[in-house]
Amino acid sequence: MSNDSILAMYSFLDVRYMKQYFIMTIDVDPPISTIPSFIISQGIIKLLKLFYEHAIKATFFVPAVVAEKFPATIMEIVKQGHEIACHGLKHDPYEATTSLNKQIQLIKTATKIIRSMVGFRPVGFRAPLFRFNENCWIALKKNGYIYDSSVVCSPFYGNHRTFFPAKPIPFQVSKTSKDYGLLEIPVSVNPFLPFPLGGTWMRIFGLKWSKIGVKMNLISQTPVVFYIHPKDVIPRAYGRKWYYYRNTVNCLKMLREIIKYAKQNGAKFLRAIELANLEEKCS
Repeated sequence: MSNDSILAMYSFLDVRYMKQYFIMTIDVDPPISTIPSFIISQGIIKLLKLFYEHAIKATFFVPAVVAEKFPATIMEIVKQGHEIACHGLKHDPYEATTSLNKQIQLIKTATKIIRSMVGFRPVGFRAPLFRFNENCWIALKKNGYIYDSSVVCSPFYGNHRTFFPAKPIPFQVSKTSKDYGLLEIPVSVNPFLPFPLGGTWMRIFGLKWSKIGVKMNLISQTPVVFYIHPKDVIPRAYGRKWYYYRNTVNCLKMLREIIKYAKQNGAKFLRAIELANLEEKCS
């Protein structure tokens, strides 16, 4: 990085609020050629039903193009009290890695579209495929965002290992020694095999691996930030790669077990914005 780059100065939050929190997040990626549109809406409906059964609220990261394509489904998410956050404009893999001015405009456009669909502006963001650069944080702040959730604390995942905090807890992004006013909420990993705690990796490594990751984060009083896609919970036998469909038939059942397990271990489920608000109170 150059001297003019934004430095990720990690100001860790007061442990008073770092209790056993669980943030369920859903990345509502747009349909692709091998995943028909109906899988997205069906997956969301199944997830909403599961969350309702267990009385939990979640954060849905939605690209603007998805909000436009599935307005009724997105409004059902809102109706049931879940948070709508931004997942970019078109979910282009490199949207959040371009120049500052371009990212400011991309995020501004995405925010405007989502607001027009749901009636309010999102305040949280996650970069498509967790790919971002320092400009993304600046562009988010200039567009009035409160938090980002694009950092994955894994040496095997994501493309910005420079941004790893010493411990995967929320931190304030700062420019040199000045607080920049944006909260980063990292996605959790299993510390013994550091891949993200999420639907794809749960399907690949299994339920036991996921439970161990959840347990270790809760023991260390690190908020569990778990992510899943609607397509993960729709049984299917096709996809570009084997890991697109491996164990999709069991994924919803495994997610149900993760929710039960987290609750049994004392976890309190929050939306990402609620965790951000807790930080505000403790700062």
